[in-house]
Amino acid sequence: MSIFKYSIPLLLSLGLQNTSFAEKEINYSVLNCHDGDTCQLKSPDNLKLKIRLIGIDAPEVANRKNKNSQPMGEESKIFINQLIKGKTVTLKNYATDPFGRALAEIYFSKENVNIKMVESGMAEVYHGKMVKEFDVSPYLTAEKTAKDKKIGIWSLKNYQSPKEFRSTKK
Repeated sequence: MSIFKYSIPLLLSLGLQNTSFAEKEINYSVLNCHDGDTCQLKSPDNLKLKIRLIGIDAPEVANRKNKNSQPMGEESKIFINQLIKGKTVTLKNYATDPFGRALAEIYFSKENVNIKMVESGMAEVYHGKMVKEFDVSPYLTAEKTAKDKKIGIWSLKNYQSPKEFRSTKK
C-alpha cells in the first residue's frame, strides 16, 4: 500500500492544500513551539502537525544536536510561545519541507505571526531557497525596521545568523 494513498487525503483534511487563505480557514490549536520558527499544532480532527514558519529563521535552542542555545534562542522560543501557545490560529500553507513539516504562515487574530517574529527582532528573514509563491518583501521591511531599532537579535554585538550557527555545529 502506498503512503501517497493516505498522505494526500490527510493533507486535504488538514486544509493544507494550496488554497487561498480567504477561501478556507481552518482553526488549529497551538500545542507548543519548540523554538522561534517551529511549532506543533493540533487540527480539528485531533491530528498533530509540525509547522515550520516560512520566511523566517530564528536563533537555535539547545537540543540533541546543539549542546547550547544560540544567543536569543531561548528568548525567541519564549516570545512565540507567549504569543500563540494554547491559542487558536489559522494557516496559509505553501509547501512541505524535507523534514515533512508544513511551510506556512501562522495567523493569530488575523495578524501574521511570522512577520511579528521578524519585526520584534526574534527572527531574521530566511536566507535559503524560497517557495515561488511566497512574497518575502513584507519580511524584508520588518527586518529593516527591527535592525534600525536595534531590538532582539539586532541588539547583539556579535550577532551570528542561525544558518552560520548551524554550520559550526556540523
